[in-house]
Amino acid sequence: MSCREPFEPESIEFLDALVIESVITNELKNQEVRLTRTYKLEDNEPLVENNAEVTVHDSNNNIYAFTQNQEGIYVSDVEFQAEEDLIYQLFITTQNGKTYQSSEVTLTPISEISNLYAELTTKDNGEQGISIFVDSDNTSGEANYFKYDYEETYKVIAPNHFDFDIELTNLTQDANGIEYDIVVTEREQEERVCYSTERSVGIIQTTTNELNNNYVSRFEVNFIPINDSKILERYSILVNQYIQSLEAYTYYNTIDELGSLNNILSQTQPGYVLGNIQPSSESSEKVIGYFEAATISSERIYFNFTDFDIPQPDYFYECDLLTLDYNDNSARDGDINERNALYRLITINNYKLASGIDNSGTIYDIVNPECGDCTSISSNIRPDFWED
Repeated sequence: MSCREPFEPESIEFLDALVIESVITNELKNQEVRLTRTYKLEDNEPLVENNAEVTVHDSNNNIYAFTQNQEGIYVSDVEFQAEEDLIYQLFITTQNGKTYQSSEVTLTPISEISNLYAELTTKDNGEQGISIFVDSDNTSGEANYFKYDYEETYKVIAPNHFDFDIELTNLTQDANGIEYDIVVTEREQEERVCYSTERSVGIIQTTTNELNNNYVSRFEVNFIPINDSKILERYSILVNQYIQSLEAYTYYNTIDELGSLNNILSQTQPGYVLGNIQPSSESSEKVIGYFEAATISSERIYFNFTDFDIPQPDYFYECDLLTLDYNDNSARDGDINERNALYRLITINNYKLASGIDNSGTIYDIVNPECGDCTSISSNIRPDFWED
């Protein structure tokens, strides 16, 4: 009765603004400042603000310079840590000569993560999953505003990995079809066991300001459905807890309430929210972002799906295991030309050998790369922190 056409949203009005995010912490490390620009709805990702001059000044007259890395993040040239009773301020000069500076900030109080743990839980809608909870010791009572992010790392094991693979060489073609040589080779790199790492998105906050006991208890920072392939093998999560000032908490809470789905640097803004960074000169230019000095506490835990009374989740992909005969060089018998299919799947689709070759030496079991080579979806570099 009717038809539908895809609708591509486009920006009607667009605010081109510098986006700044930086949290310097009391952890001794190379601190970071992230600079991008807002982007239109029809664009895929924000533009990195390149070649800016970035410095952080403290009240002891120390000046810390930052240099842009390959990811477009500005990293301090030396390691340093935010210290109690010092005042910090961020200064930025962009490549077009515009200058910006933050308000003066001080380090927030300390509150350590006292417990990080995983439990099997059921949501109100009946969905089961593994909840990651955090408790925080706040014996001093001075910390009231908490922000969290996390980094989850999980093991990936290719279910149809085989120690050997095949290469196809010396292709020839004539009226009778194609011919090629098949060479069986031992795999040169680790392609069975890999590790994937993902960072959290969104804004995760809580406050104890209205609680009588003034400490964080059983605050859920992540929920993993029981059928999520991330917990198919071994899973680890590193949770970072930042103590915020009231002003910083209010800024991020406002962003979240306006409908944030991701980090403020990787999405279009639903509206302008005033942060603590302004142009140095008298200007009506709008700047998005916030500069903080926050204490940090971090904890990591590991678990396997067998630690909970749940079924093992499925693998990330359907495994398309095929058996093809090199001697089948015709489609006249009612099925596909298996020699052609073998060549196409190996050379174009990067299928992998999935088992040993039969006695005839012409029949090969192959599988899609996601199931035969974990490096097609993950990294074979084992993290230094990983524990089995």
